[in-house]
Amino acid sequence: MNIIEEKDIRVCPNCRKDVERSNMLYTRDCHGIISRLVCLDCYPVLMKRGYDGVYYTEADECIEADY
Repeated sequence: MNIIEEKDIRVCPNCRKDVERSNMLYTRDCHGIISRLVCLDCYPVLMKRGYDGVYYTEADECIEADY
């Protein structure tokens, strides 16, 4: 009996490689909130500061122009 295993393949948003989901991790922003799903090769590079992206505060999150 042949069983075909379907793999969950996704594209890493950083390097654009096709990667199996089991070989990916979520990065976290400066407040520890899950940011994006990247491959195992990109993860250490993006998280070398301890977080993914740039540091921000609540003042940066104002989405209304007249607020």
